[in-house]
Amino acid sequence: MNTVFLNNITDLFSKPDGTERIDQALCGMTANILEQQGGWVYVETCYGYRGWVQKSRMRQVARRTAWDLAPKMILSQPAADILTQARVQSTCMTTLLRGCIVGKLGQGPENGWQHVCLPNGEAGWVPAYFLKPFPSFSGVPEAVLRGRILQSAKSYLHTQYRWGGKSPLGIDCSGLMQMAYLLNGITIWRDSVMKTGYPVHEIPKGKIQPADLLFFSKHVAMYLGNDKYIHSTGHTGNNCVTINSFNTKSSVYRPDLANSLTAVGSVFPLKNTAAFSLD
Repeated sequence: MNTVFLNNITDLFSKPDGTERIDQALCGMTANILEQQGGWVYVETCYGYRGWVQKSRMRQVARRTAWDLAPKMILSQPAADILTQARVQSTCMTTLLRGCIVGKLGQGPENGWQHVCLPNGEAGWVPAYFLKPFPSFSGVPEAVLRGRILQSAKSYLHTQYRWGGKSPLGIDCSGLMQMAYLLNGITIWRDSVMKTGYPVHEIPKGKIQPADLLFFSKHVAMYLGNDKYIHSTGHTGNNCVTINSFNTKSSVYRPDLANSLTAVGSVFPLKNTAAFSLD
């Protein structure tokens, strides 16, 4: 990957005109530039998705900064201010969102604060417990990993629905699924389909387990167990990340989805090729 995204959120568009957002990349994610038109570049992200981005929102990795060389950490809080000093009274340099990637400076936390660097070359401080090591599923038992994926999805509950969104400010159905897995070190395809070359594969509906994916026509959700599922929906009157049920007696039963399930998908058993990487 030869470029890195600088801002907390960068919109990716279907055309170099900024009219149709199809995805969002978060600070610290990387991409390859495939084409350029004026101030726009056509990129392929580190998770394989393509779109047009304003060139000013990226920088070449060849211009090495402390961020390029530092161990990476990922923000786990919905939002966090990066401060100029290790004290709550100091000035906010910028605000990052869950999933943004920073570089770790120093050996570890100092009085509960972690010194971090950003891909734009700046450095600041953030509460250490807002951060987690760069995600990896290596050595994590399947049952534990499934539980972590569910918790990651639930961390976006009530976030507004946003077409092409992928952050606590707004997220769509496939963005929610992708982030729930990415936060646990797994790369899945960004759209609501099972794509060859990515780890999600079809399984019999009778073998579904929590954290497996439910595919509908142009929609995707995550199975929670006990007939319940979590998804980001633009459904009128409930435009957010919410929990619904296949149980006809449940108050959150959605007949339109219950009657249109097309497939069930799973990433398990996992292969090393599913690992999320910035390279």
